Amino acid sequence: MKERMNVSLSTNEALILQQISETGEEDVVSLSGSLGLKRQQTMNTLERLRKKGLISIQRTASDWWVQVSSKGKEVLHYVWPDTAALYAI
Repeated sequence: MKERMNVSLSTNEALILQQISETGEEDVVSLSGSLGLKRQQTMNTLERLRKKGLISIQRTASDWWVQVSSKGKEVLHYVWPDTAALYAI
């Protein structure tokens, strides 16, 4: 039996993680627009998710591209069990 995940997420963190998981990869501008968040608020939330190991960020000259990490996929499986079909966990 798998050990229970012990990760705490704010509402914005959970929403952003879910949005990224649905699209596969997302840039900050699109992510901010789709969630109705200010870009700085989105970037701060992304940085917290990165520090928790739940996403990876690829910085380019013009934007940040974000993907869900392996740990993030595991957390998604516990938070939203329906996402298990999206990932081979």
